[in-house]
Formats: sequence, structure tokens, C-alpha cells
Amino acid sequence: MNVPVLVIYVGEVQVGMLFKFAPDNVAPIQRFVANEAYAAQAFGAAPVLSESMRADNPEQQRPFWLDITATRFNAERDTKGQWLLPAFFQNLLPEGIFRRHVAEEAKILPNDFFALLAACGKDLPGQVRAVWQDLDRQTLASLVTQNHDALEMTVAAEPFQASISISGVQPKLGVNRTAEGRFVGRTHLGDTSIIAKLPAPDYPRMPDVEFVSMTLARAAGITTCDFSLESMQLLQAPHRYDLGEEVQGNFLAVHRFDRSPDGRIHMEDFAQVLGVQPELKYTQSYLEVAAILLDLPACGEQAVLELIRRIAFNDLIGNADMHLKNMALRYRDGRMAELSPAYDLVAQALYHPVTGHALHLFDASVPPHDPKEPIWSPARLREFCSVLGLSEKPAEAQIRSLVLKTLQAAPDIVLKSGMTPKQKQDLLHRIHRHAHSQSSLRRHKSAAEVWRSVLN
Repeated sequence: MNVPVLVIYVGEVQVGMLFKFAPDNVAPIQRFVANEAYAAQAFGAAPVLSESMRADNPEQQRPFWLDITATRFNAERDTKGQWLLPAFFQNLLPEGIFRRHVAEEAKILPNDFFALLAACGKDLPGQVRAVWQDLDRQTLASLVTQNHDALEMTVAAEPFQASISISGVQPKLGVNRTAEGRFVGRTHLGDTSIIAKLPAPDYPRMPDVEFVSMTLARAAGITTCDFSLESMQLLQAPHRYDLGEEVQGNFLAVHRFDRSPDGRIHMEDFAQVLGVQPELKYTQSYLEVAAILLDLPACGEQAVLELIRRIAFNDLIGNADMHLKNMALRYRDGRMAELSPAYDLVAQALYHPVTGHALHLFDASVPPHDPKEPIWSPARLREFCSVLGLSEKPAEAQIRSLVLKTLQAAPDIVLKSGMTPKQKQDLLHRIHRHAHSQSSLRRHKSAAEVWRSVLN
């Protein structure tokens, strides 16, 4: 019986092992077992794997790691009945069309999640590595049974481990930029540091739309990842995507904030932070995200205000996809979490009707707001801040500033972009019609004059 094993590292620190034991006619065991030496480190001294794996106090941390029966360390069934990896590890896998791309490259099934993790194990998000290791029979038996039983097994064959994992469902590649300005796949240049987000035949000018959305966000004062719009002619990394006529256009080059000239930087998305499977990325609430940020020493109130700004900006441009996997924490020192730069901000309303947001503002028991009204009405903003114990005045000021900056920047950014004429018109009209924009334009006559000339 095969027992594949992946040794899990954060940076150079071995934190444990993930194994898959699938006896006949019995539910498979896919379990993460923490390394004893890692579990024994003083609270706060070890590099963080996930906020979902931190105990409430120092005394509980070691027992927390060694509780191998806990849900967070074991496989779960999804809504279709298939077995998923423990949530933190399942969220490391690529999604959608890119998952199929990786599976084809590695010659594995797209729903063989353990094999997918092995295939991408050397180039995962953040500082995590999942490295294949052959273990002797005694060590394997000890790992699976925790020294309670003997076990007969055979050792699994070493898998393909040369793929990259990138989240999200649109066509994309991991690339590096050469000194000549061309974009190539992984070479002697080392880890891929750029995500090439490719055009899609069913979504005209998608890279241009995302470029405009991200450029507007940055102009509005939101901290974003680094990005640039590049010609497809500069892309020299091979792929099998059918891009249709869009192949003649541009791609968005997104510089990974979990990579740097000094090495990898650890990160995790909020599905990992909250310990939920990827299929539940549209559950939970922005209030829960805000509460976590408020409780993290390097985040606090400023990170909550940044979250409020991002929600307000998405409301302006019609982006209903800031779900749990499109928000993240970054650990620049390996231990202290900060809110990551914004990424994957796209004016989805240019492609289909947008009637709300990816997450509830409060929990699911609270009826969602009327999509015809701003998500940040005075009453909702007041309640949101009150639950968190924050003053609403700074949040209100942040929203007003963001709206005005967006209004001041949008005409020039949108009209000079490579979007289609209709996309330009639709985005400008959406921003202008928003209740917060109308209120801002009544207060700022010079901005109102510019918009009158743009829309006439």
C-alpha cells in the first residue's frame, strides 16, 4: 500500500509532514503531523505557518500542534463528496483552468489534490514548500499510526515536482522578466516572481480592465501590489491556453508580493487564516476579517481602515469578487502578520450585472443591503465600527477621501486606457452614478465641472 509523504517547510524550517494513507474500502487519511521540534519552540519564536494554527495562549500551543485528530490537520469532504486536503493545504492549490494546466503538465488527475500539491510543492504561495521524501517503513508506520500499530505498506514513487501554484481561475503563467524585457518561464533566474494574467476569449480586454481597476485603486490611496500592462508579443513562456483573438492584445504582469530579491516572503489568504476550504471562499463576512486584523499587533485599526477603503472602492467600480482568497496576510519577518497589498481588483460590472459583494458585510443572518444603495451607508458604517469598538469618524473620512481621489483620477486613467469605448463609457457612468460620487461632486465644484465635460 502506497503512503506518499510531503515534508512541509516554512523557509528552511521543517514544520511537519503531510501524508496520505488510503486503505481499501476505508475513508482515506490525509493528515498533517507537526514536527516535535517545531511544536516545542517557544510561543512566537517559530516562523508562522498560519494564524489558524496559533493557540490562544503560550501554554496551549504545543498541545494544539500535537492534537492530530483536530479538523484543521485532517482531510474533509466537500459538497460533492470528494476528499480534500486539510484546509490550509487545499488553499495552496491552483484553481480553475490553471489547475487543469498544471495537472496536464504533471500528468495527474485534476482532483488528485495530494499529487497536485506535490507537483507544485517547490513553488507554492508564500514561504511554504512541500518536498517529497522517501521514509523508511518504521518512520512511515510511526507517522501514520503514531506508534500504536504495525503497518504493512509500500513506498510511493517520487512525483513530478516542477509546477507552480497560483490562485485564481483565469488563464495565467508564472514567469520572470529578462534583462531584454521579455517574459519567460522558470529558468536559471530562479523562482518565478511575476504572474502573467492572460487575456480570455470570453472577456474582452480583461487585462486592460484589471490594469485600469488597479491603477484607479492606487490613485485612490489603496496599497496595491506592483503591476504593469504588457504586450502579448513579449510573452515567451509556452502554454496551451486558447486565447482566441485576444492573443493579439495585452497581459497583466503582476509582481508577486511573496517574492523578493532577498528570497521568499510568507503569506496566507483569508481562507487559510479562517481555516475554511476554497469552495467556502464566499462565506464568512468582512466583519470577521476586520476583527482578525484588529487583533493582530502589526495590523490594528489602520488595517481595518484599509479594508473599509477597499470595500468602498469595489462598490464604486463594480467588483463583486473580493472573497476570502482575494485578501491575504503577509509576514515579512516570518512572524508578524500585516495586511497584504491589494490584488485581483477588477471592474466585473463591465462583463455581467453586479448586485452585491463577495462576502456579507456582517454575518449571513443579517439581510444583505439593497444593491442599489451604497454598501457603506451611514448606518451600516456606524454599526460596523461600533461592533469593532472603533470611531466611525476616521472611517467616514477615509471613504470620502477615497471617493474624491477616484473621481479626480478616473477620467484621465479610463479614457487613455486600452479598454473598448463601451467599457470606458460604462465604467465612467457607473462611478459617476454612485451615491458617494454624487455627494462628493456636490461638495467639489471643480471635479463636477470635469465630469460634466467628460460625460457630455
